[in-house]
Amino acid sequence: MTSCKRGPSGGLISRRRTLAYLAGGLLAPWVTARSFPAALESPRGRASLERALQDWLASIIERRWVSGAAVQVLSEAAPVTAMQGMADRESSRPIALDTVYRIYSMTKPVTTVAMMTLVERGLVKLDGPIADFLPEFAQPRVFVRFEGETVVTEPARTPITVRHLLTHTAGLSESFNDGLEPTAKLYKQAGLIAGQWYRSGKISTLADFSRAIAQIPLAAQPGTRWIYGTSLDVAGRVIEVASGMDFGEYVRRQVLEPLGMRDTAFQVSAAQRTRLAALYRIGSDGLERMADEQIPAWGTDHVIPTGGAGLFSTLPDYCRFARMLLNSGELDGVRVLRAASVDAMMTDQLAGKLGPEPLSTAARFGLGGEVKGLGFGLGGSVMLDPNRADGSDSLGEYAWGGAASTTFWVNRARSFGVVFMTQKLPSGVHPLRDELRERVYRLL
Repeated sequence: MTSCKRGPSGGLISRRRTLAYLAGGLLAPWVTARSFPAALESPRGRASLERALQDWLASIIERRWVSGAAVQVLSEAAPVTAMQGMADRESSRPIALDTVYRIYSMTKPVTTVAMMTLVERGLVKLDGPIADFLPEFAQPRVFVRFEGETVVTEPARTPITVRHLLTHTAGLSESFNDGLEPTAKLYKQAGLIAGQWYRSGKISTLADFSRAIAQIPLAAQPGTRWIYGTSLDVAGRVIEVASGMDFGEYVRRQVLEPLGMRDTAFQVSAAQRTRLAALYRIGSDGLERMADEQIPAWGTDHVIPTGGAGLFSTLPDYCRFARMLLNSGELDGVRVLRAASVDAMMTDQLAGKLGPEPLSTAARFGLGGEVKGLGFGLGGSVMLDPNRADGSDSLGEYAWGGAASTTFWVNRARSFGVVFMTQKLPSGVHPLRDELRERVYRLL
């Protein structure tokens, strides 16, 4: 008999299933039978869930954590949607179903899907060196130490691969890692400041950006550390070279259009701008609106689509993306990815090689919440040990978030997913994702 224990949220967790997944490393959680959440099977159950979500949204607005927010729970039954508050508090414009949001790092799973279409076509190999496409990475150097103002480096012992990019193990860092690892200082010195580098005018293409990144020593030997940084941005350049098409155009043709994501793009139209949510941050009164000049100019001026951030989307659009993942690569009769490719995305790629807690502190910024019990698949986190996390029945859950506190996850073992949209920088300041997950799993 399979031994189970009940987590704090009330869900039963199979210890045999958890141990098998952890021991095998690459054993996928969806090999077990799926269990559809009973709360979503009936109109009464869905109405109860909607009331609970509306109450929670009202509470986070009352606490001045956000100005407004929207959430949808996806399943094989009818979705459950809740919305509260203001998309633009100052103009009294409420959150609507078609509100446009800056999804920042929730761009990364979309980029990963685009890359996997090239893998399926045989144009890219996951374990092939990125130098095959980007010669600037042919002989990367790795940071060793500072000697005064001199940077001491050593040669990379292995090439950077596409898999390294999709798993944040390439050794590429970012300016926001200042205090976490030394090379963040070098990104700042080079003017590669997250969300601001476009202002210098020195980088006008994704090719320029890739070459600039290649000049900075890696923070670690490829494959040895999980470092949240510019890996998915560089992956976008690999997609561009491998496909022979502008990165943004490839994403549009191969992912967004097939999925009917008509409101998702790297640049917002004039019509969409009237639906764009205002962006807020923590201020003296708990929440203050960010001025336009303080916000990265993605979508307004000269746009350089990058694989790590920059997409705008709506709740219904990103729910279509999540439904495709939940349905193993297919949506409404259109197959975007093979089931095996989605399996690979949702399978831990670190396989215990980087220690029991491989994700760094910076992961909370990307994910938007607690990172205990997580491994990493391709482009997103994978729940390996729910007992270390929150005790929920979330084994195999695939997830990621964005800097403005948007987040999503899909749980194929339980046949449901969640997409949450709001606009508050930075993510992780308040436990929005953690509270939402606790409530959803408890209610389901």
